[in-house]
Amino acid sequence: MGETPLAIVLAAGLSTRMRSKTPKVLHPLAGRLLLQHVLCAVREAGATPLVVMSKEGAAARELIGTETAVVVQDPPRGTGDAVRVALSAAPADQGIGYIVYGDTPLLRAATLRGLRALLESRGAALAVLSGDVGTDNAYGRIVRDEHGDVARVVETRLATSAERALPESNLGAYAVDLSWARAAIARLRANETGEIFLTDLIAEARRDGRRVAALRTDHVEEGMGVNTRVELAAAEAAMRRRIVEQHMLAGVTFRDPGSCQVDADVTIAADVVIERGTILEGKTRIGAGSRVGPYAVMRDTIVGERCTVENSTLEGATLEEDVRIGPYSHLRPGAYLERGVQMGNFGEVKNARLRKDTKMHHFSYVGDADVGERVNIGAGTITLNYDGVRKNRTTIGDDAFIGSDTLLRAPVTVGAGATTGAGAVVTKDVPEGMVAVGMPARAIKKADRRTKKGNG
Repeated sequence: MGETPLAIVLAAGLSTRMRSKTPKVLHPLAGRLLLQHVLCAVREAGATPLVVMSKEGAAARELIGTETAVVVQDPPRGTGDAVRVALSAAPADQGIGYIVYGDTPLLRAATLRGLRALLESRGAALAVLSGDVGTDNAYGRIVRDEHGDVARVVETRLATSAERALPESNLGAYAVDLSWARAAIARLRANETGEIFLTDLIAEARRDGRRVAALRTDHVEEGMGVNTRVELAAAEAAMRRRIVEQHMLAGVTFRDPGSCQVDADVTIAADVVIERGTILEGKTRIGAGSRVGPYAVMRDTIVGERCTVENSTLEGATLEEDVRIGPYSHLRPGAYLERGVQMGNFGEVKNARLRKDTKMHHFSYVGDADVGERVNIGAGTITLNYDGVRKNRTTIGDDAFIGSDTLLRAPVTVGAGATTGAGAVVTKDVPEGMVAVGMPARAIKKADRRTKKGNG
């Protein structure tokens, strides 16, 4: 199995039943587009994807990236014709391939590898993914021969009552001998609707005396196609259950798994505890020993080891080790909290760096700022960073003490070891080690911090 297989991804379907102007495969699910889930699966299986799209799906080219080859089926004339279009654009020397649908986000790489292994072990022309999905569905029914191979796939609308009662259905993923398929696909003819069906390849294989094998899976959700918003929601729910289960098997504790949502690209280290109601989105990463939630929301955020984030929202933020956040805090893009920072209820940080062991316990806003080490930020502190034209920065030195209700009109610098009095309006720089009070604040004396305890 050393050869790199081709993966033909059929993604030319429109959003007719989705009631959407967005092509079906570009709808999001668990942090990725539908098509991106399929591309990740085929790449993990070691295959090179070739996506077949309609001309209406041109937007997908930008979203899936230039590293993915795309071929256009115009006009769309069915799945068999889509494979013909793909093979005409594919390298002629690739002997093994997969054929999958771009709207089956739950398909797994391990299943594709199993299809290939079955294809090669049975010397088959095709290996079909099948499963028992009951009899009340629109999937084509698998009819097997006396040797256990696939004799044919019968479309539900054309099946007899006995065939509709068969429990095994075609789930729509294939491994294929491409050297055979190139000739066989050219022999397929359109049906009365003007379409060429991919499943007609099975009859061609039988006519050529080739075997068609079926891999019967217990994970029938892998064949779940998405054609409506209802099916999109069902697929997302199944994907999120799978993601959470994978994290738990890797050593993550979820207190209430059903109440949590975790996107596909989230990374969580072992020995992390996720409390109920937590939502983890984008490329969020959480370090070992941290506790997140309850009811925390993180989006594209990096959390170091041994952090605590309770009932807060973090977007595009970075936390080093041993940081404590919340409850009810908000970190916006560009917030960077160094080791040991503590941030309490109703605090907000945006595009600012709080250096190690700084404390900002409640009711404060720090935006566009550089805050030194071991700074105390008292309740009600606000950096006035916007002057109506541009954003300006505030700089606070190490060991400064910012009194409650201080307003810092940027650009302004509070020197190391300096203190601002309660209610101070700081419009000018405060020198190192000085105390500034009043509206506007004036430096009146040297700060004596030796007896100060706690945080405002």
